[in-house]
Amino acid sequence: MVLPITEQTNFIVKSIPDQIEFKVQRCDLEKSEIFRDMFALCDQGIASTDVVKTLLADSCYVELDEPAQALTTLLELLRQPPHPPLLSLPNCVSAQERWIKLPFSQRYEHDSVIPFPLLPGMILLADKYSLSEPLTRSLRSHLVANAFLHPLKVYGFATANGFEDVAAEASTYLLHPPLASYSREDISVIPSVAAYHDLVQLHAHRIKRLQEILLSEEIFPFGYGSCTMHCDETTRSWNKLREQLAPRIEAASDIAAEMRKLINQFSSCQACRKACIAATEMLEYKCRRIARTIGYLPVT
Repeated sequence: MVLPITEQTNFIVKSIPDQIEFKVQRCDLEKSEIFRDMFALCDQGIASTDVVKTLLADSCYVELDEPAQALTTLLELLRQPPHPPLLSLPNCVSAQERWIKLPFSQRYEHDSVIPFPLLPGMILLADKYSLSEPLTRSLRSHLVANAFLHPLKVYGFATANGFEDVAAEASTYLLHPPLASYSREDISVIPSVAAYHDLVQLHAHRIKRLQEILLSEEIFPFGYGSCTMHCDETTRSWNKLREQLAPRIEAASDIAAEMRKLINQFSSCQACRKACIAATEMLEYKCRRIARTIGYLPVT
């Protein structure tokens, strides 16, 4: 069976397992280092590389031990390398500002992102056939763009293949839910104990630091801004809520938002309300400095 490609072709690639032939252009194949080496060896009359199973004497035909579906993907990558996903940056002062302010789920044009189920096969083929560095970077950028929707799968694939930067990005979106809530089947996509332990350490570090910050932040630090009429009552309310909150903190907890609930309770006193706003803003600032990815964990 021959599957033709519409444009002019001068080479045939055949899938050994499925006995399907693909008509392609040699110039597309030469975008792969493996095929370039193969052609160079063939032109010199030397035996083919390990990847190539059979090469006819006229150098216009090769058989590969790849399923037809894998060859379809490989040839499409060579013929039309995918562009990086498009950033969603409408009506922005600057791309950098928009990138910082947008939540991750809104940073990319979703229609431009390659769906995650297709990416592992593409990336492995790109590595196996030594495709160009720009194409490899593009595929990895699509992997990063999938981290928000498929954080555990992206993390597992990235750690298995040594993509430390992608794994770190994906770990940001694995702060919730708690790791213990995943099923054994779900968590099995993480390839090693060390990769799982990195996530455990990230959760433990964040919980510990959030608790420390919460329990050390006073509503009237060193008496500053204290209300002469309600100081004791306001302090008791602040302490009571944070003591209730501390044991329930998780890695993704927003403790500033939780403590901000007291602002309405202090609405009748301008001094107490102002102090609560200042204290929660300080909590928010300190919490932003806590590591959110495995790449920023302190060395132990």
